[in-house]
Amino acid sequence: MKGLTWRISVIAATLIFSCYLLTPTVLKFTTGVAIPKVSKPSDPWYFGVLPSEVLKLGLDLRGGLHLVLGIDFQEVHRDAIGKLKGQMKDVAEKEKLTGFSFDTTQDNFATVTFTNLEAWKKLDKAINRELGQFIDFDSQTGSIAKFRMTALWESQVNQRAVDQSLETLRNRIDEFGIAEPIIQKQGDEKIMVQFPGLQEPGRLKEIIARTAKLSFQVERSGPEENGTPAMTEITKWVAQFVTEKKLTLTETEPITKHLRELNTFLIGKIPAGTEVLFQKKTNINTKESEYTPYLLDRDALVTGEDLQDAHYSFDSQTQQPIVNFELTSLGATKFEKATGENVGKYMAIVLDSNVHSAPRIKSKIGGGRAMIEMSSQGRSDAEVLNDAKDTSLVLRSGALPARLEFLEERVVGPSLGADAIKTGTYSLVVGLALVFLFMGIYYKTSGLFANIALMLNGVFIVAILAAFEGTLTLPGLAGITLTLGMAVDANVLILEHMREELAMGKSLAMALAEGYHRAFSAIIDSHCTTLIAGVVLLSFGYGPIRGFAVTLLVGLTASLYTSIFVTRVIFDYFIVLKGNKTISI
Repeated sequence: MKGLTWRISVIAATLIFSCYLLTPTVLKFTTGVAIPKVSKPSDPWYFGVLPSEVLKLGLDLRGGLHLVLGIDFQEVHRDAIGKLKGQMKDVAEKEKLTGFSFDTTQDNFATVTFTNLEAWKKLDKAINRELGQFIDFDSQTGSIAKFRMTALWESQVNQRAVDQSLETLRNRIDEFGIAEPIIQKQGDEKIMVQFPGLQEPGRLKEIIARTAKLSFQVERSGPEENGTPAMTEITKWVAQFVTEKKLTLTETEPITKHLRELNTFLIGKIPAGTEVLFQKKTNINTKESEYTPYLLDRDALVTGEDLQDAHYSFDSQTQQPIVNFELTSLGATKFEKATGENVGKYMAIVLDSNVHSAPRIKSKIGGGRAMIEMSSQGRSDAEVLNDAKDTSLVLRSGALPARLEFLEERVVGPSLGADAIKTGTYSLVVGLALVFLFMGIYYKTSGLFANIALMLNGVFIVAILAAFEGTLTLPGLAGITLTLGMAVDANVLILEHMREELAMGKSLAMALAEGYHRAFSAIIDSHCTTLIAGVVLLSFGYGPIRGFAVTLLVGLTASLYTSIFVTRVIFDYFIVLKGNKTISI
């Protein structure tokens, strides 16, 4: 009797706690009221008592936007080899070795040009000692040595790029204000993003796609600087590139879409360590865009990694939107030093490979604060303001490691989701009704006990999913249906063994104990093997497969609890407390 009391208390506590967890979900789907994470004094009293976590509906049930994004790993590798080039230069300075020049190639190699063979041998040993885990010697031609990333480091760079992209996307989407997004890895190199309920993806896609890579790069202003070609010469080479590549430039396919190929074409024409980028200017009357080339040092004075904060405001004189940003203490020091060393030169402010402006550095700039003027040419005030807001948002939430490519895009209409909910609910209700009917007719009172456990099983599954803010999808509904079927199967095993024991003339109490004992191993075996399959699906699957796996694992856990623990307590209650000598099975 004492053991039965605590077991009944456990079931009651589990049921009450499940109802507590489900209350916010029921409120949201019946009245539309969502419990906030932080309640206000004006909110109803129960807002401070109830949890804010609710069960979310997936894209296939609610409709919305589905995106699969790929990362431009070539750009990731370019940045990584650029950093390694800087580290190689630091090694040379540390060893006090001179007579070297360091550069990177368009095919992502780091090069070292040397004039002294003996000094080069010393540097080669130092590079291998200091950077051997990151960089491998590739080849040597004359006085030029080429290095590439090690396979292990390249794999780690790729993994970090995916992780950084995930984190950056989450930050941007949170700031944008989209509720309940689903952002997760798909395989090793892709990212899946879903926005249930979102039907107008335009501006959101632009924010997602923006790399937000900010850099300050010195402009090579004319031929007086170490043989730098004149701007007319660069313009001629750009036109030659367009002709040779047979490009048709349009508003949707500008020259800026071909920057990588263009700079590869310009190797040997422009000085080593430089690149050509463009500034876009739009004619306010014709709405036509003109792209002005700039020859810039590839190595940036300061990058977005040194950014601490960004926000938009309005220029006090022009009243045009501007983006103000503040650098970290280290970034401010670097910025002050770099501007001091380049007084009189032009410094291009580059965002996502586009030159926003190129002001002349009149004096050393301290304080770590600067701004970006938003161009209003050919755009309405609202468009300029939105651009300022979006630019400050993406800068504040962090830069992506590389450009994202939209590999798949699908908009699911809400009507399709409503149909899925309707048909899925209908099939689930009809299926459960048939199971309840069969169990009640075939097993009578014992079947009623199994039906009670089955209903509790469904409540526990949904409560657990709601507690962890799970997302319910069509495959998830299939997983719930499967686990409910396994819960019924477990009860059938127990009841059939009890029938066999009663047919042998044993008492009801003895038949109950033997029935559970004999069915236990089969129930554990079936549930454990399915749990293993669920773990494998969760570990290696993605998207709908993971949704199915999650509900399957949760459902199997609830099934074990209800079929072995809950039904046994119900039987013991009627036998021990009520003193029943017989129960219809």
